[in-house]
Amino acid sequence: MTMISPEQYADDIKDLSYEKLVGERHELIEALHRFENNYTSDYKPDIDNYSDVIYQMQNKYLVEVTKLLNEKYNEIVWSR
Repeated sequence: MTMISPEQYADDIKDLSYEKLVGERHELIEALHRFENNYTSDYKPDIDNYSDVIYQMQNKYLVEVTKLLNEKYNEIVWSR
């Protein structure tokens, strides 16, 4: 997985439909759960294993997709 900045991620997905953004959020949550379900208290980050970096970035991406979902939702609700 290529890591990009949260801002670039938001820019890349900003034109997705509300439904596609929901799917994007769902995929991020699933990936975060996979990491968390395999995490143990004796976990030690490994310089050759970027899973901890990916986890942190996916949390930041989740923030961005949630912001976009809120914006899209408001557009849908208030355009009626």
